Amino acid sequence: MFRRILSIAANTFRETIRNKILYAILAFALFVIGMTFFLADLSVGDFARIIADVGLASIHLFGVIMAVFLGINLVSNEVERKTIYVLLSKPVRRFEFIFGKTLGLGVTLALTTLAMTAVLFLVHLSYRYGGRAEPGIFIASAGIYMELLLLICLATLFSTFTTPVLSAIFTLSLFLVGHVTDYLHVLGERSQVSAVRWGSRVLFYLLPNLENFNWKNEVAYGGLKSFSILGWAAGYLAAYAACVLCLSCLLFSRKDFK
Repeated sequence: MFRRILSIAANTFRETIRNKILYAILAFALFVIGMTFFLADLSVGDFARIIADVGLASIHLFGVIMAVFLGINLVSNEVERKTIYVLLSKPVRRFEFIFGKTLGLGVTLALTTLAMTAVLFLVHLSYRYGGRAEPGIFIASAGIYMELLLLICLATLFSTFTTPVLSAIFTLSLFLVGHVTDYLHVLGERSQVSAVRWGSRVLFYLLPNLENFNWKNEVAYGGLKSFSILGWAAGYLAAYAACVLCLSCLLFSRKDFK
């Protein structure tokens, strides 16, 4: 089983790493991150903070674009090219296909996120702006990467039962909502209607809380010092992603390709 999952993951990695659009997005992201060196010089304030803030925001933005663009096509591309019939005719279970595809794309995003983080770290380390290393950049980037993994799982879920366009809309909607679930929960708790309060609680636990992975402000203002913060976020990611992938496998197992 694990060999088949790894084989599908390796094939997915090779396919995504050859995608020219991925390289175009990555190149533009690296260009924007590099430009923070000059942007900070034109700004007033703490140059190092501006570089970290804008750079991490760029990694986040372009990472989401990559995750959504590649994630929504994980299943649909195989169906359109009819290769899904060849795969499923072999001794490959459908859940192995889902796990392998997700794993392969996760490795691709790990490399792209690492490349963007390395460029930002080097720019931030520049002697011109103090020459001080900021390990918090890697911590915040790890949080961004965990968020991207969760978005991949969500995109995979939607791609099992709808079109790529709708998958993108649903995934981006959950991305936006996932960063305001805390505020929606607080507003719901202030309501005088019990049904609204209970509804807000259900949605709070049902919808992804992506703020669990967001530490960009802490890094920019020097408040993030320890890697231990990754533990809780990793546990939340594992639990939520497992539920989403199990649902994806269930829906995909019921999909009729005849």
